[in-house]
Amino acid sequence: MNALKILAAALSVVALAACAQHDAEEAPPLSGPSGLSLSVTVSAIPDTINFDGGSQASVRISAVGPDGRPRSAVSLRVDMFVNGVPQDFGTLSARTVVTNADGIATVVYTAPPTPPGSNFGTCNGLSGTCVEIVATPTGTAFDAANPQSVRIRLVPPGVIVPPGSTPTARFTISPPAPALNDTVTFDATTSLPGTGAARIVSYDWTFGDGATGTGQVVTHTFTTAGVSNRVTLTITNDLGLSASSTQVVPVGTGALPSPVFTTSPSNPVVGQTVFFNAAQSTPGAGHTIVSYRWTFGDGATGAGVTATHPYAIAGTYNVQLTVVDEAGQSATSGGTSLVVGLGNPTAVLQLIKTGGTSIQADGSASTANGTSRIVTYTFIWGDNTQDVSTNPVMSHTYPAPVAPALTTTFTVTLRVTDNNVPPRTGTASQTITVP
Repeated sequence: MNALKILAAALSVVALAACAQHDAEEAPPLSGPSGLSLSVTVSAIPDTINFDGGSQASVRISAVGPDGRPRSAVSLRVDMFVNGVPQDFGTLSARTVVTNADGIATVVYTAPPTPPGSNFGTCNGLSGTCVEIVATPTGTAFDAANPQSVRIRLVPPGVIVPPGSTPTARFTISPPAPALNDTVTFDATTSLPGTGAARIVSYDWTFGDGATGTGQVVTHTFTTAGVSNRVTLTITNDLGLSASSTQVVPVGTGALPSPVFTTSPSNPVVGQTVFFNAAQSTPGAGHTIVSYRWTFGDGATGAGVTATHPYAIAGTYNVQLTVVDEAGQSATSGGTSLVVGLGNPTAVLQLIKTGGTSIQADGSASTANGTSRIVTYTFIWGDNTQDVSTNPVMSHTYPAPVAPALTTTFTVTLRVTDNNVPPRTGTASQTITVP
């Protein structure tokens, strides 16, 4: 008969004997899942304790369902066996336990007093006594229950029990030299629980800037550049032993923002509203732009991702944009030369001979700047006469050439005037020979 069947049969003996013993604890009724749908593991920390009536071991029972996930609310019966015989050999803090939300249940085993006569026997060939702590899921079919056990060695007085070792704290940093406001990942998965310990139960972090964190893998953002922060990890294992590790994390200034802007129109004139747009500016990696400041080159300033400004005097102006990110880092453009013209209208003159000494002058192709418009056309004919009109097209007849000349050449000038205050003018000239 294998060990598990012996244990199961022994449990049946315990259950029958309990009915006849007045002071024995009655076994609970069986209910819940069986081993067919449940996996149970049992461990003890430490698994070697003194045979002194006071030393203790923590017995941890884990229940996992057929889907591989922890099973909560699983009821289990816990018993003690010595040499395959069920008996009260020491004490258990509970005989019936229920797993928690993590599928874990725990009981504490306390060693019995030192036996008289120093008859300790052997455990796995070593001096001492072996005690089996058996956990059995309670179910509707007792024969199908699948008990699991862990062995605890009770060592006699004078035998040195090796102490559990402290854990080893280790962690990695990514990126190892972050910039301001970068998200930094701290990973302690390579830490070790130590000899005799089953697991690490807590991970505590201090980041050197006043912030703290908990967990095996954590993230943190440093908000002060140009400093080195001492990051410390402290871990504690299930034996209550702790260890720490410290690394220095330098924090750089981070990438600066890049100021870029456009202007419209690209060749403005006096009095015209100029539009400035900084939407193409970009922040450094991991940052955001929070403010835009403008200097327009004529003593005026502005703010915002877009701005407008008119210039009162023609000339060339150095326009600069300064952008600032959330970390207070700023960058200023090298300056853009903006040429502001006078805004005079442009005169365009076309002369056409219409027969004899008559001509037609056409200024309809002339244009004004911005929102201005041409209001008068002055035609200076070159023969000491001129005409002022709101009409861009006019006719003119020259006197006949005086003998002996057969032809006469005249210079015709067009002057256009806009409605700006004060008004602005533009001129154009052409020569023509008549007849």
